Amino acid sequence: MRFKNRQSGIFCLNEGWKFTNERFSVLPEGRGHNQIYGFSKAGGARGPAAAAFDDSGWETVRLPHDWVTSMDFDESASPNHGYKGRGCGWYRMKFLLEEKDRDKQILLEFEGVTAETKIYVNGSMVKYQRYTYNSFVIDITDIVNFGAIPNIIAVFVDAGGWEGWWYEGAGIYRNVWLYKKEAVHVAHNGIFVKPVKQNENVWNTEITIEIENTFLQEQEAEVWVQLFSPEKTCIAEQNLRIQAEGMAMREVKVNLPVECPQLWDIEEAVCYEAKVTVRQSGGGEDFAIVPYGYRSIRMDADTGFWLNGRNIKLKGTCNHHDHTGVGAAVPYTVKEYRVRKLLELGANAYRCAHNPDPEILEICDRVGMMVMNENRTFSTDEQTIEEVRQIVRESRNHPSVILYSVFNEEPWQGSGKGKRLAARLQHTIKTMDDTRPVLGAFNGGIMEENGAAGALEVVGINYNPGGYEEFHKAYPHIPVVASETASAFMVRGEYETSAERHVFGSFDTECAAWGSTARDAWNYVLRSPFVAGTFVWTGFDYRGEPTPYVWPSVSTFFGIYDSCGFEKEACYLYQALWTEKPMVHLAVHWNQNVKEGTPVEAMVFSNCEEIALYLNERFLWRKPVDRIGQYTGTIPCEKGILRAEGYRGDSVVASDSKRMLGKEKHLRAEPHKNALNADGLDAAVVDIRLVDENGTLWQDDSSLLSFAVENGMILGVGNGDPNCHEADIADHRSLFHGCAQVIVRNTGTEPVKISVSCPETEPVSVEIAVVKGDYIPYIQPIREEALEGWKMHHRLFEEKPEADMEFDISDMNSMEPVSFEGMPQPKFSGQPLRFGLYRVEFAVAGPEAEREIYFPYVLGKAWCYLNGKLVYSNDDRTGGDISLRLPSELKGKQVLTVILQNTAGEEAQCGILRTVLLRTRE
Repeated sequence: MRFKNRQSGIFCLNEGWKFTNERFSVLPEGRGHNQIYGFSKAGGARGPAAAAFDDSGWETVRLPHDWVTSMDFDESASPNHGYKGRGCGWYRMKFLLEEKDRDKQILLEFEGVTAETKIYVNGSMVKYQRYTYNSFVIDITDIVNFGAIPNIIAVFVDAGGWEGWWYEGAGIYRNVWLYKKEAVHVAHNGIFVKPVKQNENVWNTEITIEIENTFLQEQEAEVWVQLFSPEKTCIAEQNLRIQAEGMAMREVKVNLPVECPQLWDIEEAVCYEAKVTVRQSGGGEDFAIVPYGYRSIRMDADTGFWLNGRNIKLKGTCNHHDHTGVGAAVPYTVKEYRVRKLLELGANAYRCAHNPDPEILEICDRVGMMVMNENRTFSTDEQTIEEVRQIVRESRNHPSVILYSVFNEEPWQGSGKGKRLAARLQHTIKTMDDTRPVLGAFNGGIMEENGAAGALEVVGINYNPGGYEEFHKAYPHIPVVASETASAFMVRGEYETSAERHVFGSFDTECAAWGSTARDAWNYVLRSPFVAGTFVWTGFDYRGEPTPYVWPSVSTFFGIYDSCGFEKEACYLYQALWTEKPMVHLAVHWNQNVKEGTPVEAMVFSNCEEIALYLNERFLWRKPVDRIGQYTGTIPCEKGILRAEGYRGDSVVASDSKRMLGKEKHLRAEPHKNALNADGLDAAVVDIRLVDENGTLWQDDSSLLSFAVENGMILGVGNGDPNCHEADIADHRSLFHGCAQVIVRNTGTEPVKISVSCPETEPVSVEIAVVKGDYIPYIQPIREEALEGWKMHHRLFEEKPEADMEFDISDMNSMEPVSFEGMPQPKFSGQPLRFGLYRVEFAVAGPEAEREIYFPYVLGKAWCYLNGKLVYSNDDRTGGDISLRLPSELKGKQVLTVILQNTAGEEAQCGILRTVLLRTRE
């Protein structure tokens, strides 16, 4: 569950968006003076940005949303982007704000939209965003509507260009939030908690708070700061009173000492909380809670990285932002699934390559994974500087963040121009957070005296492991980290490399021309004590960049895991290199189709002192373990069981075995979690494997699976095959070397049941519980339908008529059809004090929901009756809107009668002027 709900006034805006891939203009259709003049004014944008635009034919989608996952693979599209087109798209949402929100600050936060984006609110463009990977906040306080008048958010996304050279997806691919903050409040991301160690027992907790007053009136406010232990006990607090000037921001500093705090560490990720509460003198309270941790970090030019006084190697991976099936729209819990998979390897660090993600930081805080957070754009223009500031504001309270990266492999990295850019970006970061080192990831230019390396605190070297020693000798005072290494190739389940089939074997022998095998890359880092550690390219296969192949390959081969998170043999190799818990693993295709006695290539990965190998219980050999080289060789194939044992001293401390396949086939479905939160944000990964009666994987099986989901929906499917062109969103998927994956989410509060079927096997089902809890509330979108079929009595009445007036079934003339097109009904002209009667019949269908009938503009005194019962009356003699709330349990045929009285003089006008709407909160 996200930490984001730990503040007041936050609502989720993920539900009920309307979407289309059509391109519409926001310009007026005409070119006359009135159209051009009106368009130039606030709220004048037309097309989908306008309130009256009809989006009834658009698709309804839920965020996060990546429309590329619904598109077919196309050989004419870019291989970098995974051979899928992108195009452009529009999103629209319509919602209401209550009258009580009128005195609050209203903010919109988009965590990520790809690519070039224009956002309109109530007909005015409020944001132009050209950065795909950065979150941003928009203050819409001054232009939102309250009460019955809806707010229209329209988002145009032009993904015709690109920012990354990999699969980016397209659309609003992360969450959207709406904030309602009291007039005086903690500014968005306006808390910075900076623990500073004073001695072995005491840490000063320096807290800087930005207090914002949205409106003109100066107010006195109380600021209450509290620190909470991991057990939720208040361990320190301070109160102070401030004057909050109108429309101004002021900074408040507090220092709270804490004795002997528990440290955040990769072994035990201990997080504390700082809560800031602001109480206005005139009433109203705002609060925000941020997680933070006590820990020390240091980069040393001679000894590398230090955490809490302990010298450790960074064992990191670089990771793009997509996952099989869901593309760029990766749910929070799927991101957590991926991070935890990396922990299983022994990884302790995560590089956001090449883009920041606030959700990754929250996850890594909790699980004990260190983070290099990276800026994508190497520029110092005003917008980029502001984006970098936003990255810092999102990162600086997270104990997991240990490094900032300001660029990756930039052509100007070795030039004076690059040095100036790097220096300014580093300065921007340091003015906001001086607690973390800043680096750039270089693929050259590190030796130039006038290059960016001379401006940065740390130098990251991508590949070129021979350059570690060269740089260290030339610049012995600058710390070094291997910011990108390996680029080794492997395909899960393949044991022979075939250029014809676009696959690579599993024995760590293939790599990119610029890279190294996994073993060689780690060896370079391990034997260089001054190198802080490594970030392997990559933790997971990702779509796009199908190096070194092109079509039909659509994904990379770099990953330690495949794109689903299924283990390649590289996973066990890294466990042998990076972990100390005893392990041994046999990497071999133990296939009954191989002729007995045929030599079979194999590797044995282990972190033990020695390994012994047995074939059908016959001892073959016992050898010492080379932690870097591992064992590689051939084994004579023989039906039965191949077993490896790992020794430390004379004790067997680990073992692994391979068994020839049996005759039966069984489906095994394994969800990565047992329960889903009923908050609408959760999802579950379900791994499917085809095994025999002994649990051995049918590695060569590619049968087609079919999925059925009850009380839920499929977000995406995949199988880890980098050459597969099957649909991302479907109710079926073929196995790849015996494995496939489906990602589901709940659509209600009932348990989600996933059924999987396959030819030649019995189907299997798994059930995932859905648990209720205290979750972030949603802003409910509204759906509007024109209430059509109105009729008006053919004459006016001298006295107020009866609302339940009945007409003979054959009477086709007493009630005449009437439409509302911006003008009062003509029959009221010159008829003061006369009454008119209107009636419409409509049906209410579907589940219970909040509904209302909305009259945008009515002139005259009004009485409204629903099924003969008075539900509204007013004394408004000038005109205005009317909103009728309908009972949520209302069903079936309804009759609405409206009586209007023309209450003014001879020239007065009266009537229903605009289309009447039936609104439903979805």
